Amino acid sequence: MKWLSLLTNEWIKIFSRMRTWFFLAIPVLIIIGVAVYDKVTEEEHQNWKQELQVQIDNDKKELAEMKKDDSPESYSKYLESNIAQNEYMIKNNISPYEGTTWQFMKDMAPISSLIGLFVIVVASDIVSNEFSKGTIKMLLIRPYSRWKILLSKLLATLGFAFVMWLVVIAASWLVGGLAYGFGGMDQTYIVESGGQMNEKSIVEYVFTNIGLEFIELAVVVALCFMISTLFMSNSVAIGVAMFTMFAGNAIVALLASKKWIIYTLFANMDLTSLIDNQNQMIDGLSLPFSISMLAVYSAIFLAITFVIFQKRDVKA
Repeated sequence: MKWLSLLTNEWIKIFSRMRTWFFLAIPVLIIIGVAVYDKVTEEEHQNWKQELQVQIDNDKKELAEMKKDDSPESYSKYLESNIAQNEYMIKNNISPYEGTTWQFMKDMAPISSLIGLFVIVVASDIVSNEFSKGTIKMLLIRPYSRWKILLSKLLATLGFAFVMWLVVIAASWLVGGLAYGFGGMDQTYIVESGGQMNEKSIVEYVFTNIGLEFIELAVVVALCFMISTLFMSNSVAIGVAMFTMFAGNAIVALLASKKWIIYTLFANMDLTSLIDNQNQMIDGLSLPFSISMLAVYSAIFLAITFVIFQKRDVKA
C-alpha cells in the first residue's frame, strides 16, 4: 500500500530526532538506577516487621490528629487501609520488601508518568511543527487526502507511545530479573477491601497495569494530537498541552467531592488506581465506567482534530 509510505515517513521523522532517543534512554537509566539503589540499601529491611510497626504507629498518630482537625475523609481512609494492610503482613509473615522481578515491575509502574510527559511533547508537536516550519505545504501537495496524512501522524504517535511503553516493560523485567532473579510468579500482594484483606497475584496485577497504562497513553495522544492541530506554533501547542494536563489534575484534586466530577476527563485518567478499587479520592468510579468515559472523550478529540485539519486553510 502506497499509503504506508506516509506512516513510514512519520516514523522516520520521529526517530531521526535526538530527543526521541533521549526520551527512550531516560526511563531505562532511571530503572537501572532504582535497581542499583535498592540492592545497595537492601540490608536496611532485614528487620522489616519492626519497620512496619513503626509505620503503623506513625499512621495511627497521624490518623488521630486528622480526626481532631476534621481533615479530608479520603486521606483518613488511606491511612486506615495502610494500617490494616501492614498489620496483616506482620501477622501473616508477608514481607513487603521481598525482591522479585515482578515486584520490581509493580514498583516501576509510576514511571508511566514520565512516559506520558514525553508522549505529550511528541503528540503536541507532530502536526503543529509542520505548520510552524511551513513543511505542511509539501505534505498537502502529495497525492494523498488530508485525512490519510493526519491518520498517518496519529498512528505514528501511537506507535511511538507503544514503543516507549514496551521499552520500559522490557527494561523493568530484565533489570529486575538480573537484580532479584526471574522467579516469583507465585508472589502475592495485599489488598484491603471493605475491611477484609485479600491476597492477589502480582503477575495478574502487572499485566493488568500494562494494559491500563497504555489506554491512558492513547487518551493522552488523542488530547495532545487535537491540541497540536489547533495551534500552528509547536512551542505553544506543547505548552498548552502540558498546562492542560497539570491544570486538569489539579482541578480534579480540588473538586473531588463534587458528584459531577466523575464525568470529567481527568477524573477518569488514573485507571490503575481502580485495579483493586483502591481510588480513595473520588467515589463512584469503576474500571468499566472510566474506560467508557475515556473512549467517549477520545472519540470527541479525534473528531474535532480531523474536522479542523480538513477545513484548515493553508496559505501558499
